[in-house]
This record gives sequence, C-alpha cells and structure tokens, in this order.
Amino acid sequence: MSTVHAGQEEQPLGSYGHFQLLARVPVRYADVVVEKWQSTQTGLTVLWANVDSPLVNGYITVASEVFDDSGVPHTLEHLVFLGSEQYPYKGVLDSLANRAFAQGTNAWTANDHTAYTLTTAGVDGFLRMLPVYLDHVFYPTLTDAGFTTEVYHVNEKGEDAGVVYSEMQGRENTAGDLIELKTQRMLYPPSSAYRSETGGLMAALRVLTIDAIRRYHARYYAPHNTAVVVCGPLQREALLDALAGVEERVRAKGDAHGPQGPPGWCRPFLETGSAKVPVIDGRRLEGDGTDAADPPAGDPLRRRVFIEFPEADESVGEVQLTWVGPALDAWLENHALDVLHAYLTDSPVSPVQQAFVEREHPVCTDVYFGTTERAGAAVLTALFSSVDAARLDALDTELVVLLREIAEKGLDMERMRMVLRRERLRLLSQIETRPADALSDVLITDFLYGRRDGRDLEPAFDEMRRFDALDQYTSADWAGLVRRYYVDAPRLVVVGRPSAALAESLKRTTRERVEQRRAELGEAGAAELRETLSQAQAKNDTPIPPGMLESFAVPRSETIAWIPVGTAASGPVPPFVTAPVPQTELDRAVAQHLERDGSAPPFYLQFDHVPSRFVHIMCVFTTAYLPHPLRPLLSLYLATLFSLPVRRLNKQGEELSYEQVVRALDDVALDYDAALGIGSHFAENVAVEIKVETSQYAAALGWLRDLLWGSIFSVERLRVAAHKLVQSLPEQKRDGRAVSWALTRSMLMSSGDSASLANSVLTQATAMPNILSVLHESPARVVEEMEDIRDTMLRPDLLRVSVAGDILALKEPRSTWQREFLPSDMHVPHPQPVTLTWAAEVSSELGKRPQRRGLICALSTIESSFAVFTTRGLTNYKDPDYAPLVVTITILNAMESFLWRYIRGAGLAYGATIRSDPEAQHIYFSLYRAPDAAKAFVEGRKVISALADEKNPLSIDQTTLESAISSLHYSVAESEGTVGAAALESFVDTIVKRTSKGHGQRLLAAASKVTLDDVQRCLVRYILPLFDAKSSVCAVAAAPSAVDAIQRALEDAGYAMERHEMPTVSTPFHSDSESDATSGTESDDV
Repeated sequence: MSTVHAGQEEQPLGSYGHFQLLARVPVRYADVVVEKWQSTQTGLTVLWANVDSPLVNGYITVASEVFDDSGVPHTLEHLVFLGSEQYPYKGVLDSLANRAFAQGTNAWTANDHTAYTLTTAGVDGFLRMLPVYLDHVFYPTLTDAGFTTEVYHVNEKGEDAGVVYSEMQGRENTAGDLIELKTQRMLYPPSSAYRSETGGLMAALRVLTIDAIRRYHARYYAPHNTAVVVCGPLQREALLDALAGVEERVRAKGDAHGPQGPPGWCRPFLETGSAKVPVIDGRRLEGDGTDAADPPAGDPLRRRVFIEFPEADESVGEVQLTWVGPALDAWLENHALDVLHAYLTDSPVSPVQQAFVEREHPVCTDVYFGTTERAGAAVLTALFSSVDAARLDALDTELVVLLREIAEKGLDMERMRMVLRRERLRLLSQIETRPADALSDVLITDFLYGRRDGRDLEPAFDEMRRFDALDQYTSADWAGLVRRYYVDAPRLVVVGRPSAALAESLKRTTRERVEQRRAELGEAGAAELRETLSQAQAKNDTPIPPGMLESFAVPRSETIAWIPVGTAASGPVPPFVTAPVPQTELDRAVAQHLERDGSAPPFYLQFDHVPSRFVHIMCVFTTAYLPHPLRPLLSLYLATLFSLPVRRLNKQGEELSYEQVVRALDDVALDYDAALGIGSHFAENVAVEIKVETSQYAAALGWLRDLLWGSIFSVERLRVAAHKLVQSLPEQKRDGRAVSWALTRSMLMSSGDSASLANSVLTQATAMPNILSVLHESPARVVEEMEDIRDTMLRPDLLRVSVAGDILALKEPRSTWQREFLPSDMHVPHPQPVTLTWAAEVSSELGKRPQRRGLICALSTIESSFAVFTTRGLTNYKDPDYAPLVVTITILNAMESFLWRYIRGAGLAYGATIRSDPEAQHIYFSLYRAPDAAKAFVEGRKVISALADEKNPLSIDQTTLESAISSLHYSVAESEGTVGAAALESFVDTIVKRTSKGHGQRLLAAASKVTLDDVQRCLVRYILPLFDAKSSVCAVAAAPSAVDAIQRALEDAGYAMERHEMPTVSTPFHSDSESDATSGTESDDV
C-alpha cells in the first residue's frame, strides 16, 4: 500500500520500532499531514497531526461501551486521576502536568468513548508527561478510598455526596438530559450500549461498587482498545519514542495482545449488539426492547412520547425529533445532510427559522439540526428550544409539513450555493481558530468507527472534494434528500413538558430520603460514616514524595513557539492607552503599510497582522453615555442589529428588506455578531463583529456602516425579536450558574449605570415583557428609543476598532475606512476619544465596599447549588501585585491543589475556583454544582485561613510555587494559541486592559520573580477577605430542598441573607402601563 505525503510524491508506508504506519493523508486545505500508526505488539493506535501552534494537544481515547446506567465509564474517568502503579499518589498526575507547562489534565466521557486530555505549551513537557499519563490510564490504583471520596458516599448528615454524584446531581433532571436519555431509551434496546447513561444515574451511583469498576477497567482499558491522538508541532519519531517505555511495560506485564486483542475480544460498538440499526415504528406503542410510546399509535411515521422535567414556570418546553440517518461510510450523503442542516436553520431567512422562530409569536426561540455518529447508522436530530407549551405536541407535524413543502416546491438554489460556499469557508476558518478540535474530532471518530487498516482516514478528510460534488447537486437532488431522511422517514418525537408538580415532588423525595436515612443511621451510624470518610480522605491524601515532583524539570520558556503578531495603530489615542510602538520588523512593516495609505480616520483603529485567509473586524462602543432608561433595551437592539431592513448609505441609497439584508450578509460574511462584552468580560461595552475573506474587506466596512447607521427599526421585526427574548427567559432562569452571577451583579453594579446589569436575566425578566407590551400599545415610542440608542452610542469618539488578519495583503487597510465606513453626512470635526468603560466605573456602593450582604434564590430545575463570593481586588492590570496575585490564585486553583483537594476531593462541589478581575476591581470565589454551597464555603475558609497562618503546618512550598509558574505558561499560551486569538489578545491588552501588547508574556517574566513571601502576603491581603463576611458578599442559586440549610449556615457565617424570588415571565400583548412610562426600567427590583 502507498500514499501521498505533503510534497505530492509517492512514498511507501513504513514502520518505526514496533509501530506500523497504516495511513498517511495530507489535509491539503489545512497544510497539515495526519498519520495513523499501530503497534504490532500491543495494538496501541497512534493518530498524529502536525499542527503549527504554541500548544500540543493530546487525547488518550478509550472506546467505552457499557450496557447499564451504572456510570462505570464516567466514574472510572474520575478514578484514573487518583494515582497509578508507578505513581501511586492522588494528584501526582496533575502536579506533574503543572510542571510541564500544562494546567493539569482533564477528561470527558461521551456515549461511546472516554478521552483523557493533556494540553501543554511547547513539546518538551508533553513528551515527558505522556508515559506518566498512560500509566494512570492502563494501571490506575482504583482504591476503595478513592471510590468513597470521588464517586459516592453518604456524609454524616445522611446526605448523598461524592464528586461524580455531585456532577450528575446537577445534570440528571435538566430538560436536555431527560430528553436525551428518553431518546436513547426509545431508539435502542438493552443489547445496545447507546441506550445507556454513561455518566450514571443517581440511583445507580448509590449502589455502584469499586469491584464493578475494576472489572470494567480490566476489560476495556487495554492498548488494543486505546488510541493516542496528538495534534501539535512535534515530530512523529519523538512521539513514538516517548511511547517505547509504555510498550515495554505493557509487554512485561503480559498485557500485549496485538491489534486484534485477546481471544474473544469484540471491537466495541462495531462488533457487538450496539451495531444494530435502530428501528422507529409508530404503529404500536410497545417497542422491541425499547421504551413504550405514548398513545395514540397508528401513524407508522410518528412515534411520540412525553417526559416531564422539574420547572415552576410551565410556559415553555423542549421538543426533540430523531430520524435514522445513513451509514457512517456514506461519506457524501452524510456531508450533504450537514449542508442541508445549515440551509434549513443557519440564519433568520432559513426556512425552519422563518417558520418557527422569525415570527411575531414564535413557536420556539431556537432550532438545531445535527448528526451524531453511531455504529450501524448515524442519528439525525432536530432540537427545538423554549417551545410555547401550547404548541409542544403539534410542532413535529408542522415541521414535516414544512419540509414536504420545501421538497415539493424545490430548494432555493441561489441560497444553497451561498450555503455551500460558506460551509467551505467555515471549514477553513475552523482550521485557523480551533485546529486541534477540528482535526481531533475526525481522528477520534476514525479510531472508534473507521476500518483498522486506516483506509477510512483519507475519505474522512476529503471534504473539499465532497463540496465539489455537492456543487453539482440539483434542486431535485436536495429535495430527494429531504424526502428520504425526513419527510418519508419515521421519526421519534420526545416532548419535554415543564412540571411544577414534579419540582415539588423531587424536593419532597430528596428531603424524605435524607430524613429517613438520618433516622436509620442514628448518632452511631453518623459517627461511623464520618470516620469512614475521614479514613478515606487520609488514604487519598498521602503526601507525594517531594523528590518525585522536584525531579520533573520545568521546561524553558524559550521552548514555546509564540505566534508573531505585527501591530500598528491609527487615529486619536484614547485616555489611559499607550499607542503601540513598533518593536519588531513585522510591527514596522505593518506601520509603514498604513502610513502609505491615506490619512487616519477620526477614531482609533488597531491593525494586528497574522497569517490568515480572513479579516476579523470588531467595533467596540462604550455604553457610558446611554441614558439610564435605554439600557434595558440593549438586548433588543443587539438581537435585531443584523436582521432589520436597511437603507444603504452608499450612492445608490436603496432600501432593503430584512430578508435581503440577511441574504447579502450571508453572501459577504462568514460570521457576524453583536453582544455586550468582549468574550465573557468587559460587558459595559458593545462589540459588533464581522469576519470575511480578505477580498471582502471593503464590502464588510460598507455593511457595518449601513447596519450601524442605516437600519430601519421595523416594528414587526422588533416585535419578533422581543417575543423571542421573552420566550427564552424561562430557559435562562433554569441555569444555576448564570443566576448566581446575575444575583452577584445585582448587588455589585449600579442599577442605573450598568448595562450588563440592565441586561441580566434578573432585570430582563421584568423589563423585556414590559418592552413587548409597549411595542404592542405604543410601538413608535420603542422605535424612538432604539434611534436614541443609535444616536447616543454610535459616535466616533466612543468607538475603538480592531482589524485582525493578513493586513499586509490589504491594499488600502486604512483609507477604506474613510471611504466606506463613516456616513457621508456625519459631521466629525476632531473628536476627543473616550475610554472604554470598566465594570468598576459603574459599581454600586456595595460593589465598592463589599460586606455582609447575601442573596439566595431557589431554582426548581437544579438539585445542587451554585455560589459566588466577592471581595475587593486590584484596581488595574499594571498593579505591582498583579503577577504575585495571579500566581497565588494559580496555586490555589491548580488541579489537585488546595481547593481541589479539600472541596472537590471531599465531594463538597464539582468545581471551586478563585478569580481576580481588575476590570471590576473584585476577586471572586465561585462554587459549581455543590450539594451544599455553605459547607463548601466553610471548608474553603478553613483551608485559606490555615494557609494564611504561617504557624499552621498546611503551607505552600517552593515546588508548588514553581509548578504554578509553569502552569501559568499554559494559560498565556492558550490565550494566544491560534492566529485569531493572538491578534485579539494584542487589541485587548492595548485598548481594553489599558496595558500594551505582550501583557501575557510580561506576566510570565514577572511571575518568574514571585517569591513565597509574595504569595503569603497576597493570601492575607487579598484572598482571606474573600472568606470573611465583613469584607465580602455572596450570591447563591440552589435546589429548593437545600435553600433553608444553606441560608442558615451562611447567616451563621455572618452574612445577612435575603431570599430572591425569580419573577414569573409572561408574554403580554397589551399593557396597562401609563402612557408616559418608559419601555425600559430604572427599578432596583432585579
């Protein structure tokens, strides 16, 4: 067998040591080569992609097939990290990873595999960590004590606990998880592993044993069932050399069974009962081993079942439809379906969005179509979110009627050609923005379902040739696809209905189970449980020998291959900002390119040059000058920005309908968005973004001009968007993490001045229905307010612009802004630029001096709790304590470090994190999926107090400090890990953080000088106040059954707790508000 390497020559496949090269495929559109190797002795598969990046990404993948709901794959995933035969210490894997320019390790468990991940900055640490990681995967300790703390135990109060249990407790009764599990039950019989909940149901976790996990590991965690997938800038020979010791150890232990595995081995999913293609038959209620449908039966093409999920607000539900798709090796047909899904749903003018979402009274707020790989046949899914409760059962029939009409009338081939072109570009964009994810998804799928000999790897990466084939499809071809897989195919329909009664029932059941257990335990039983847990924790926390960590040398910073960014700026420099000064040849080349191109526009422009096929443009406006009553309308303004009628501000001045606008945008741009904030921060500013091919640069600027200043605020379009926003609120209120942060903002931010607070779920729950009422009663007032937003916010002096891409390939990077962007009638003499707004500048009095106050809210949709505690922090990113505090927090947050060990390791929460936010001048301690947030907080306070006390034996040593500084290298490299991220970081450093380009690498230099004394000082000065009610505030979202106990405990800790009731969301069509009322809100009732 032969294949083609990147240079187009023919070259025979070969071998290296015990590894045989099965396939070598050039991914030509990505300038990447992928290879598939397999050990002839152990059967270990290696899939390698040579990606240029500062990061090396590894995925140790095990095909994990299970035929029950015990959650063994998921629990085993957690236990692997507790030590191995050669490294028998909990936390040693992550502690070593932290010294390898990584930020610990991670893993996920999917329906068909478990992947153990490692990402390092640079190659050296990765290659040395790989054998350590594989020893944990193949030879974990799997102790009774580890099971007790990590998986499940009952604490002394009779409550269920454990890290895995806490995680599943936060998931099991969500609408999405309940609907997905019921779908699996309706499609697959017990002989199929696809039927199982691999994460584990809570009832099954309560009876699971460590022996069951050991048996599972012995069967599935073997080299012949494992792949090492690596994407990064490392040599294949170095990778295979790093595996040589692992191979030898496997052979020495007698575990080398070759590629075919031991006698009787069946390849998971492909050679078991899971390979059977599911059958959907609506003619009878009972299935062939599958769950029964709800009546009536009779329609052979429709099998429907209802499920309930706990929710006090019963206004909206969810609907998921499933069809059986093609076999996985039907490459062209599966690709065609992916394109068809985009055609149906990818924009406001797509057929399904127009029919169900883009209407004055939406049936739902969003629609997703997708394909899931399965042995036997793929599964096609359509998920409808926030569906009007009155329309739940009729929705699927309406969809099929729509799809039949599309097939009969024929598809819009002009739009289909545009979709095909955009999907090609999207693929190219993914290689730039997330190369490791894009490549590893394909490589993992090949390991799970591809032929062993590697023959499927080439067609898997042959997307561009398939696009060429799809370009030849006619309308009849596409219509045939719609009929074959959707209209004429049987469908499974799972209708998720919200139930307030179920929410109350779950609360009662949980309380009764705990009370009964407490009664059965008595004092003696509780004491025994306390002792059992204490002994397990003691065994798990056996100290790692210092020499084991110290002997693992930290790589040199110079081994990281940073992405070069050439930066230059144009226009007036805002306050607090230092204009970029050319430092490198690339900087100077960009600056000279700008200087040769006309005069500077009257606003700040920053150009960041990176190698790219695309140009990403971001316009950032401060909201500082928005009148207070207008702030709650920002959600509506931003939601409609790209889907309103427009009067073009070019010479022609034509007026376009919203459909014409969306079609034109889709033809020009790959992506576009408008939101509060840059990423997840700096949310007092509006960011409007568009990404285009380099050749569309001028067109993109013209469209930005027309969208910002030429939009026509159509009442019909405003009503459509407002209805969607109102209808999405119940779903937003189900998110415990989002609600806890919204409660936090309600205390820390000024209700009149903060745009982020005015557009949080707490404020929008009352403001948006009010806005919708005014849109029906006095729509002209809302139109006038939207125009006021435009007039007061979209000013050149409030604008900062980022242009990122191949700047040197733009013929007129600067003068195009003068010609295409500013409206010709806009008078801009010499604006004095205004700085972008930081959250600290719109803080409430409590935000400036956090103390004692606490809010707690009961959410019927969760069974755990989420919490945020806040204290004062640094005032800017240049503070001398910035690097020492970052290092201190990195030490505390590190995997298997203090918070991890004493909170997550004790089963008190699935996640516990401290974060510094100089923009808000706050420091946060957040808890994620905690059975009892107050207990986790109290334990955190004990740990921090002990660390801050120099006389306490619990302390931070030099090795821990070195590991944290090493781990920080990963954080910085990850933030600059792709060309787009590196360019954006340059802009954020300069304009948003008010530092200058290279902030991350300067942080690393400063971190290298941080001492243990610095860390101790930061603990006392900044972290300890976070756990003292006299200098902090708290916000908690919790299950109704846990609210009373959490509130009492936090009051005992010194907080003045208040209950917050989530407002009920209604969808008004008329309002009784007075005629002079504003459609926004200035109310403090959030």
